Amino acid sequence: MEKTNYLKRTVLIIGILTIIRLVLACFLGLDGGPAYYAMWSRHLELSYFDHPAMTALLIRLSTSIFGWNSFGIKLPGILLYLGSTIFMYKSIKLLGGTDKGAGFSAILFNFTPWIASGFGVKASSPDIPFLFFYMLGFYYFIKLYKTGNSNYWYIIGLITALGFVSKYKMIFIYVALFLSITFIPSLRKEWKKPQLYISAFIGLLGIVPTVIWNIQNDFASFQYHLVQRQGNIGFKPMQLSKFLLNQLAIMGIFIPIMLFYNAYKERKTTNGKLCIFFVAPAVILFSTVALFYGEPMQNWWASVYMILFVLYGLKKSITKNDKKVLYFEAFISIIGTIFYAYPFAIKLKETTNFLDHHLFDKAAQHLQTIIDSKKGNIYIGTPRYRTTAMLNVHIPNQKIYSMDYRKGDQFQIWYNPKELIGKNVIYVVGGSQAKQTPENLFNADKIVLFDKQTYTYNPWFKRTFYFYELKNYKGLK
Repeated sequence: MEKTNYLKRTVLIIGILTIIRLVLACFLGLDGGPAYYAMWSRHLELSYFDHPAMTALLIRLSTSIFGWNSFGIKLPGILLYLGSTIFMYKSIKLLGGTDKGAGFSAILFNFTPWIASGFGVKASSPDIPFLFFYMLGFYYFIKLYKTGNSNYWYIIGLITALGFVSKYKMIFIYVALFLSITFIPSLRKEWKKPQLYISAFIGLLGIVPTVIWNIQNDFASFQYHLVQRQGNIGFKPMQLSKFLLNQLAIMGIFIPIMLFYNAYKERKTTNGKLCIFFVAPAVILFSTVALFYGEPMQNWWASVYMILFVLYGLKKSITKNDKKVLYFEAFISIIGTIFYAYPFAIKLKETTNFLDHHLFDKAAQHLQTIIDSKKGNIYIGTPRYRTTAMLNVHIPNQKIYSMDYRKGDQFQIWYNPKELIGKNVIYVVGGSQAKQTPENLFNADKIVLFDKQTYTYNPWFKRTFYFYELKNYKGLK
């Protein structure tokens, strides 16, 4: 009786949420990240400046079927988020959980504010396929653990390779597998199985496209991740504290506390150890980076939470407090999604990057009219990849330069901004990067603001875009 009741309830709720996300994908625009990755899909390569190629491949496949629109761009992410939820549920059941516990974790995972927003509504990020393959790899490793069938290593190897084509963080699965088969007695026999080593080799094949691309592009990705992003080495406890507080905020305050406390309680059980081994690599590495190196990113612990949701679903009972947390997170998530789609109640600054998906389509249309009105070669530039992408996604056949080359991005691999030196350049700025005015960034014979357009989304939000001409552009200051 329980199985039918809770399983149907879970399927109904997750199904409704997925349908809502698919509908929203038809109407909501793309902010900087999704627009950036969408543009990758129009230039298929073995890898890219920031990440491997999986996101671009999936968007290319989807848009070739559903067209170049927000729905086609977001569809792969929404479906993979659903897939991660399904294999989270199946993993909990495989480890001995109930339909009630598995359903609770799956639903809470879909109502967690940052995850629901980033993966369900924005729905276009390399993290999404990575999380799907990490969850899938975890699921098949649990099957191997439960059945003793070492042939599952072949599937794990293939999944790992696909994970590496999604994001470098797939390396964590090797650490997790090493810890599991070393410290869980019943798994130690796997060290003697040839399938393990064949699987490891298959998985590493997923790195090959990225290595080849980097050889062809002066190791741009490795320079960016290992050097540019890390900043100065030093002891930075305030930076780590800020990162941890940010995790509490984006995950809805209560969820990280619940998940980590439950993991601590379950640390001595076999299921607890298995989950902790899949969590520990990201927690240790990224906490260390935040403490000593570059500024941390909020998505660093995404795989951590996903596995901890599995462990939480194995609880013997779901308490009233658990349900209260679910209702609270659902409320926050719903309000946040409504606000993301239609800002209300408070007037927001034009530079709010949370709302970058609004009004760039209007600016792009106006830019196209400017381009059409001019004769000869037209050179278009923006400050950085976010603005470039959010304009370019609406006029994808137009060549647009990302001009601040001190940090680098994929647009600058395609179009070297130094090519603009000696040219007259139309410089467009607005949205979250509106403060990056050309007078503060560039040298030119003359900088002229020749057009300014203000677009109103609703009574609470509007945005101004500025169109400059840089006459005889001479480079960065």
